[in-house]
Amino acid sequence: MKNDAAAVWNRTSDPVTVYFNHDYKGARQTIKAGGKVNLNSDLKNENASHKFNTNDGDSKENLTHGLYDASGGSITCGFDGYENTPGRHEGIDMARSVGSPVYALVRGEVINIVRGSNGSGGLSTIAVYNSDVNKTVIYLHTNPSSSLQEGDRVDREDRIATEAWHGVSSSGAAHTHVEVRDGRKPLAAVSVGDPDLENDNPASFWSARGYNVR
Repeated sequence: MKNDAAAVWNRTSDPVTVYFNHDYKGARQTIKAGGKVNLNSDLKNENASHKFNTNDGDSKENLTHGLYDASGGSITCGFDGYENTPGRHEGIDMARSVGSPVYALVRGEVINIVRGSNGSGGLSTIAVYNSDVNKTVIYLHTNPSSSLQEGDRVDREDRIATEAWHGVSSSGAAHTHVEVRDGRKPLAAVSVGDPDLENDNPASFWSARGYNVR
């Protein structure tokens, strides 16, 4: 089935999961027993393996694992989850130790890089636009990889940065803010001090990409 399926028919009596990568990793979609479906845009003509007798919950990867490709990452602030900060939180904050590798959660074109610096005045940005779904995934506060350039195309699981505290007041608060925006957007929406949400809740977007938001 290597890179050659746009729609699938599960003719077995068990759920089957289709994966982007050959080793049962990357974007994935589970098809119920007997189901006939069009594959999601991340998998359409971009599929390399499939596994029988799976279920949707087991087949999904935790978002924190996808970002850091390691155990131990945690969500520190969910979407619209501010408790002690004024404004509406437009993304999801995840944290792991400073210097940890940070990986792309979706494939797309790098349309903006702001490298920033550690400290509250040095906000960094990596914006990755996926034209298939007309969405931009934006990563804030990381230290972008020196080799990463605007115009590059990245795949899911490509290393794009390391955990840092660019635009954050202290290393103890280091995290990566991940935000999903409609259209081609080079910058994140304003969160702190802004009472209005510009972005939709990304839970369904991440689920369609094969992630649990945890």
